[in-house]
Amino acid sequence: MRLAEFKSQIERHSLVPTIFGYADANHYLVGAEDEEGNFYSLSDDNDNVKVFNSMFEAETCLKSLGFTSANLHFQTAYDEMIGNDKSNDTRITINLAER
Repeated sequence: MRLAEFKSQIERHSLVPTIFGYADANHYLVGAEDEEGNFYSLSDDNDNVKVFNSMFEAETCLKSLGFTSANLHFQTAYDEMIGNDKSNDTRITINLAER
């Protein structure tokens, strides 16, 4: 989803800004989730998924668009290895306001 559509969808409250990350990885995706948990990643003008190298970069992207909070969805392969189901993923709301 390109930047203009991304911001428009969130402002209409149909999607929630979200940062998606994995344990032991240094890549984060910025996008939005709908109420069913479907994730729509932010893409550049060439429709390539935008990948951020740190949580700080991902937060900065959302702050620059005027958002003050976002969901953080964090997964780890270790849960899968020990048989935990997908419902054990970490999901929290983070504050993006200036500290």
